[in-house]
Amino acid sequence: MILLLTGTPGTGKTTISSALADKLEARLVAVNHLVEQKHLYTGLEPEKHYKIVDIPALLDEMDDISEHYRDNTDWLIFEGHLSHYYPEADLVVVLRASPRILQQRLQKRKWRPEKVRENLEAEALDICAWEAVDMHGIKAQEIDTTHKTPQKVVNSILEIIRGEKTSPVGGVNFLDQMEL
Repeated sequence: MILLLTGTPGTGKTTISSALADKLEARLVAVNHLVEQKHLYTGLEPEKHYKIVDIPALLDEMDDISEHYRDNTDWLIFEGHLSHYYPEADLVVVLRASPRILQQRLQKRKWRPEKVRENLEAEALDICAWEAVDMHGIKAQEIDTTHKTPQKVVNSILEIIRGEKTSPVGGVNFLDQMEL
């Protein structure tokens, strides 16, 4: 089973994916580390100072990993804000968080104001969520992590996996929190 855990930076992907992988005894692949380790980028975006990810190369690498672990593990989790681009998934979970909370988290990371603003806008406009729906349809679920402990979020994902609940994309709305 392949689970893609995605969302805007600062929503809790790294923390949640690690705890979830422990619960599921899953193989966890951090997409950002994969990009760095395998040099899956074409260069730097000069104005914004971030790497331009080679998406086809990333997807090929994810395919190789999926194939390698197909018979060796029950669960494979790809974690990262680009993970939802991978077309092969049994479940896609988009973690969401209030832009007000994201702003605090990203500023604590010492991100440049332009980069913080760009990510707050992406969260308010549901970019990761709607891209996930576009790619994966009803396999895409979303969870608002704003006021939940990591354990509560993990439990929510486990409930979705077991079919005890659904949390379809569209139930979380932060647009009113953006000052445009």
